[in-house]
Amino acid sequence: MALFCLLAICTPAKADSFHLVTAPFKPFTDPDHPRGGFLVEITRQALALRGHELKIDYRPWARALNDAQNGSYDGLLSAYYNDERGKNFQFSAPLNTTKMMFVGLRDKNIPTRYKEFSELKEYNIGVGRKWAYCEKFEKNKELKKSTVNDEPSGIRMLFNNRIDLFAVNIDQYKNTISLMNEFDVHETLILEPAISTNDQHIAAPRTLPTSGIFLSEFNTGLAALKANGGYQKIKTQFFGF
Repeated sequence: MALFCLLAICTPAKADSFHLVTAPFKPFTDPDHPRGGFLVEITRQALALRGHELKIDYRPWARALNDAQNGSYDGLLSAYYNDERGKNFQFSAPLNTTKMMFVGLRDKNIPTRYKEFSELKEYNIGVGRKWAYCEKFEKNKELKKSTVNDEPSGIRMLFNNRIDLFAVNIDQYKNTISLMNEFDVHETLILEPAISTNDQHIAAPRTLPTSGIFLSEFNTGLAALKANGGYQKIKTQFFGF
């Protein structure tokens, strides 16, 4: 009887193929990488441990968010939580933790530290379209903000003096500028502290009745992947640590 119960706990639910959408967000979600990026590989292997397959589509972020919200996909991969999204999505356990930070040019003599956002009100700040920051930053009316479409656009605007600061995911910034040979990362500085520290989740639409089952299966697989050392192995392969 005890053996039967143990098998019931360990046996995955009926195998399914789950279809997720995300935006290109290298190195986390990367349509040019053979394994799709760090978060895609984590998701694939976590679901595989539960006997499931992963299908992934890459779309511009605003479209990916909308398509997931209306139930066209089982979930949105690499989503930060905020209260607005919480109205429309259920969230998985965190796949990874990353930071949103301000980046500026060294030759503008911008201070490397600040205490309050109000100290930065003289600067024009580039913010990503529909990117999630902390509520305090998003609702701050003192700050001058200009919308950028993506990380390369924000970097070009920064170096062309169209913005003074770029509020960006720091891992994504470093990855993107390393691929833009016309710009030198050493000409930029990163302000402390972080705007926000964010967990990257899968967001499953509340409109789908299967979302709870999907997230339960994924969370169970993710916990197993961390326990068997697979998570750390994948992280080392992508980041070297």
